[in-house]
Amino acid sequence: MKHKTSLIRRLIYLIVLVVFVWYIFSHHAEFNKFMNALSQGSWRWLLLALAIQAVYYCIITLMTRSAFRVVHLDRKFLETLPLVFGALFVNVLAPTGGQTGTILFADDAARRNESSPKAVIASVIATVVSYMAFSIILIFSLFYLKRANLLNNYEVVGSIIFIFPTVIPSVLIFSSHRYPKFTLRVLDWIYRWTVRLTKLFRRKIKPNKDWAQKIADELTEASTLVLRNRKKLLITFILALVAYAINIISLFVIFEAFELRIHYGALIAGFAFGEVARIVSPQPEGIGVVEVAMAVIFTSFGVPPIQATAIAIIFRGFNFWLPLGIGFFLLRRLKTFSPK
Repeated sequence: MKHKTSLIRRLIYLIVLVVFVWYIFSHHAEFNKFMNALSQGSWRWLLLALAIQAVYYCIITLMTRSAFRVVHLDRKFLETLPLVFGALFVNVLAPTGGQTGTILFADDAARRNESSPKAVIASVIATVVSYMAFSIILIFSLFYLKRANLLNNYEVVGSIIFIFPTVIPSVLIFSSHRYPKFTLRVLDWIYRWTVRLTKLFRRKIKPNKDWAQKIADELTEASTLVLRNRKKLLITFILALVAYAINIISLFVIFEAFELRIHYGALIAGFAFGEVARIVSPQPEGIGVVEVAMAVIFTSFGVPPIQATAIAIIFRGFNFWLPLGIGFFLLRRLKTFSPK
């Protein structure tokens, strides 16, 4: 049985490898643009920007680790790092609104004989706190664009849509604590429909009437920990703010690589609406959309279109494409894909 499980895991990893190779080749145009944009800037400043991005992902890892601690799950830095990069990777290759990465968190916890619902809530905490920190940057950007008479309707609509990924998980955590019976009924309904659907595919699930109760109890316990550990939540929030500040600094350094000056408000606004495009775009991680959104903002503040596009492409290369490749190689460090 163990040998069969190992073969299945290797097969899954092989499938992931094939999909990854196909994904890289299907987006070769983006890589060509990235390399062309790199040739236009000062390599010293670009190396500095890349180093700052490394610091950014270290802070994101610390923030995720802090979110785990809120629900009393302990993770070392080097154990959390593959989860952060791995979640980015699987969210792109298996786009489900960002939920694939959450499944990775849950599976990793289960293989450690820990509570999967707690790991899910830790992932949700990291996401919600990150969005709350980003909301401060977004509100500033909206006021700045309004003051400059450059605020458009699509930017307002995108900001409103952004609210939902922040509010819905918060409601889930609140309802698990405040209305545990309602949570139990919802989980029981999910379980019963899952059993019915599996019968359509002639797959039988062994009845487990305690499943909904067990998951509901763990969700209630985890959500209670969230409300009790407010100090740890505050630490997670501060780390999220620091991470965004470092990300913006790396973007500023890329402008320096092109010997261009831009007002800090315009810099933050370009970054902010690039993030909004990433979150609300139907494309996985906003591929091809983020660069356009950032370039449009920068151009509206007087940056030449060619340089604005090059800066946006380089930033995305450092912030997304390189971490995507790192995420693939770090998958083997996770217990889900571990050869052990």
